[in-house]
Amino acid sequence: MNVKEIKSKKLYKEYSIEIPFEDIDNEISSKIKNMIPNITIPGFRKGKAPLNIVKKKYEESVMSEVIQKVVNLNTSNLIKEKKLSLFRPPKIDLKNYEKNKPVVIEIKMDLEPDIKLKDFKSIKLNKYEINLSKKAIDNQFKKFIDSQKSFEKIDINRQIIKTDRVTIDFETINSDIPEYLKSQKNLPIDTGLDEEIIPGINNELISRKLKKGDKIKVNSDLSKLLKNENLNKVEYSIKIISIEKKVKFEITKDYLKSNGFKNEDDLKKLLEKNLIQQYNQGVSQIEKKQLMDQLNKTYDFDLPEGVLQDDFQEIWQKLEHAKKNNSIDEDDKQLSEDKLKKRYKKISERRVKLGVLLQFIAKKEKITISEDELSKGIMQYSSQYPGQEKQIMDYLKNNPSSVESIRGPLLEEKIIKSISSKSTIINKKINEEQYKKLEEETFDIKKDKL
Repeated sequence: MNVKEIKSKKLYKEYSIEIPFEDIDNEISSKIKNMIPNITIPGFRKGKAPLNIVKKKYEESVMSEVIQKVVNLNTSNLIKEKKLSLFRPPKIDLKNYEKNKPVVIEIKMDLEPDIKLKDFKSIKLNKYEINLSKKAIDNQFKKFIDSQKSFEKIDINRQIIKTDRVTIDFETINSDIPEYLKSQKNLPIDTGLDEEIIPGINNELISRKLKKGDKIKVNSDLSKLLKNENLNKVEYSIKIISIEKKVKFEITKDYLKSNGFKNEDDLKKLLEKNLIQQYNQGVSQIEKKQLMDQLNKTYDFDLPEGVLQDDFQEIWQKLEHAKKNNSIDEDDKQLSEDKLKKRYKKISERRVKLGVLLQFIAKKEKITISEDELSKGIMQYSSQYPGQEKQIMDYLKNNPSSVESIRGPLLEEKIIKSISSKSTIINKKINEEQYKKLEEETFDIKKDKL
């Protein structure tokens, strides 16, 4: 094995390894020798064919497996020889392979940074308790009333207007359309909403001045919805079954009873509870950000260059994609490319630093996610998509790597809870106005953007 050091930094190494073809050839011969007893070659009894004949026939089929084995072995030997402590698995690139010539590979390695944990007691962590004013609770109740919709059938058969609820039958003979979009009976459509089951249907119902009993044909563009360019003109047959007008919503005894409330105060208590939960979710994000800010200031260590480079490239690719789609943030639009790179390199450095630190803390504190915790996390994730739970579970089962997108946040949450439990806690009570100011300060929200 001939080893050359290509690049050497404190936490990043690149090596080139030249492996004699004899090593590959010997491994191929060893592999095929083990196969011979189970192989039958015409003209020879089972397991009695000469090595050179069997090798000629099966060499190509075992080549990939053998090269992988030899490359892994040489990489492992290099790591042991150099006494390297890797932060993540090395990146191995097969640069050259030709039969009867040395195999050349390049290895890129990120090394573990030297981190010394400090006493978490030195972290002063604010814990906020939200105390809502009567005004906030009353406003929430008013918002609820304003958001509710009540409809009643119209006395005369007039044309459809915006804010009506229209019940329709629809159908298409297009065989490329999924069942839920192919046909439905007695489907209620709120013409005052932007969300549409069939793109453009609300405008068609209103602009065509339709009435109860009318039958029409419309063309709908489903190409974006179904991600199929061929579905840009799907013909539907539509029948208007009924029209209802919007009327002022009132809390009646029947409404309270049908929704499980004893009285109006019962409903107000639930709305207050939900509002507090919303604030508590925001408070949790504020506390997490403040903790991360403290960790970022408290710790200073070198970052693995390869990890930093990969993270920045991921961020930059998303930014480039946003540019093409014209969805880039307004404040980013004002910056030159050099200033944008400077901004997002700083963001990337913080992300990597905190990610490396949390991973180190998890290792030192022996914090892991159990299979039971992961299963609960998967169930909770799936429950966010009613009706699609089975499909999501099947996808995760067939794509194990995607489970990491669930395990990662669970582990992060567990690490943060562990740090918080050992920190110095300062309890603070705040109202909704103080919360708003705290949110602006914590996340650097500019008032002109609100």
